[in-house]
Amino acid sequence: MEVILGTIVPVYAVIAVGFWLGAVPSIQPRTLADLALWVTSPALLFSLLSGTTLDAARFTTLGLGTVAVVVGTAVLALVYVRASRVGRGFLLPAIFFNGGNMGLACSRLAFGPEGLEAAAIPFVTIALFSSFFGIWIAKGENGLAEALRLPLLYGAAGGLLLALADIELPAMVMEPIRMLGAMAVPLMLLNLGVQLRTLVVSDIAHSGVAVAVRMGGGFACAWVFVEMAGVTGVDRGVLLLMGVMPAAVINAVIAERYGTDPSLVASSIVLGTLVSLVAIPLVLLAV
Repeated sequence: MEVILGTIVPVYAVIAVGFWLGAVPSIQPRTLADLALWVTSPALLFSLLSGTTLDAARFTTLGLGTVAVVVGTAVLALVYVRASRVGRGFLLPAIFFNGGNMGLACSRLAFGPEGLEAAAIPFVTIALFSSFFGIWIAKGENGLAEALRLPLLYGAAGGLLLALADIELPAMVMEPIRMLGAMAVPLMLLNLGVQLRTLVVSDIAHSGVAVAVRMGGGFACAWVFVEMAGVTGVDRGVLLLMGVMPAAVINAVIAERYGTDPSLVASSIVLGTLVSLVAIPLVLLAV
């Protein structure tokens, strides 16, 4: 119970501060999101991955586990879209989970530095999927060109290249990158709180199904993968935790920007975040 409370309380305390900040007119969620997207998140990925002793087997396992969750929930979501004829925006919150502001924070608090290191791999994987396929789903044409503008890809690639080449940059270069990266998780949690204050639940039926696919289906896919692949220890816990994460707030930004069922997407994020108050502790109890 101490571990569960030690994981949940800090995360939702920072989210609550963000929710309070949402009432301040001068606090713009778009600015916080841009800082996280363009500066702190790429710095975090670069510093985490460049400082990692790269274990190819571990990287492959965590990456494939994340892909299994994404593909599994995508299949479930597509079946529902075709059966109900709901808009394609349904796919965004059903597939692309919050591996950043909640996934990284919960993994670090639950499993320590090793958990944060492990969680960086699902975070990179889902960020790449979301930045490419999420934009492609919402925008359609020219989605790839927009995805290539985002620095997440380059931060991750740069860190991986340094790790593979076993190159260590001078401290005066790495220290400011680490400082910026250390801001990423709290900044993303604050942004989530600010965003939640402005999101309104309006499409309960489809939103409920999106949450069920994202969290229930995601956990089921993660569990099947770790059982079949024999994943144990921290990696197992991180994958199961990532599987039950709610939809990422970035989905609402993408849906709003391209006019792809923004109300449905926003409602799914709000409901999923509320459900996670119960779902995350249950998963931590199980692992």
